[in-house]
Amino acid sequence: MRPQAKTEIGAAPRGFSSRHYLKLIEDTGKIGFWSADLRSERLDASPGLYRILGLDPTTEMTFGFGLDMIHPEDQAAHGDQIAVLRSGQPVSREFRIIRPDRTQRWLLHHAEVMLGSDGRPSQGMGVVFDVTAQHETMNALMQRHDRLNALIAATAAVFWVNKANGEPSEMPQWMALTGQSHAQMQGLGWLDAVHPDDRSRTLAAWTTAVEHTAPYNTDYRVLCADGIYRWFNARGAPVLNKDGSVREWVGVCLNVPGRTRYGAPPPEAVPPPGTAQGSVADETLIPSQIRSARAITGLSKDELAARANVSVSTLNRLEDPTSAVRPRWDTLLAVRRALEEAGVEFIFEAGKKPGVREA
Repeated sequence: MRPQAKTEIGAAPRGFSSRHYLKLIEDTGKIGFWSADLRSERLDASPGLYRILGLDPTTEMTFGFGLDMIHPEDQAAHGDQIAVLRSGQPVSREFRIIRPDRTQRWLLHHAEVMLGSDGRPSQGMGVVFDVTAQHETMNALMQRHDRLNALIAATAAVFWVNKANGEPSEMPQWMALTGQSHAQMQGLGWLDAVHPDDRSRTLAAWTTAVEHTAPYNTDYRVLCADGIYRWFNARGAPVLNKDGSVREWVGVCLNVPGRTRYGAPPPEAVPPPGTAQGSVADETLIPSQIRSARAITGLSKDELAARANVSVSTLNRLEDPTSAVRPRWDTLLAVRRALEEAGVEFIFEAGKKPGVREA
């Protein structure tokens, strides 16, 4: 009895031809094939190509018919494909077509030429991919990008991107605002454009955000390219990798209206001396009072920050007795009012250490 021959590794099993492979690929609906004698007009198209073009498989396919389906706006650049093949050159093009049902599709067409015995182009064969989904995804991304740019242009004076370690990366708008060069703003050079009285506080806020991978939100004055200091609210957040590490920082600097050139609050915003509000403004909370008040009310730093409309990094500085950064009066007032509304009373008695008790 004659033994059965073993199938070679990598060889197709008997009864499973290359035609089966092509059908399996074409059934995805995203690929089709063609072959033709380049000296004629007719070509042989696979079922997958008919499906991509939206044609009845009984339709006779010709080069002219296929070229007529190319989108009018792409005709000038891609209507020469058959002429290119007949000159002996391969084709690799991406273009739009309009199918008989008036729907539009994006196609990627790769084709090669085979020479005849006379050395002239004789046969052509090609593969067509439907890449409409990729283009729709890209268009959606571009639309989101355009919307973001429009929003930034309408609301922000500066959009910035910093490296994972917090150092400047992409800040062309900051350079335009301040007149600093790329080299000048590197490292902590960007702080040179911040008002001297605001630098230590600004650096502390940024350092805290970077060290704790926390959102950044602070106000400072910027020396603009025209020589005038203007107030800006800078806020940003880390962009994280899947493993939780920081990929980069992104943020904006928003112009703060209603401030004077030197940063003093408008006169109507300052409580008159001797009034109840003036007394509150003059009674400066100390770190231990804020920590005790949070303990009494049960508020977390995140909750208190949200109620007072300040950043968590600001609260960290307010509760740190060793912090050299002096908080603004309006920030302290906002924190105090938020805590008082939560149910505490702050005590300021002459000759005694400030305290806090449940209201």
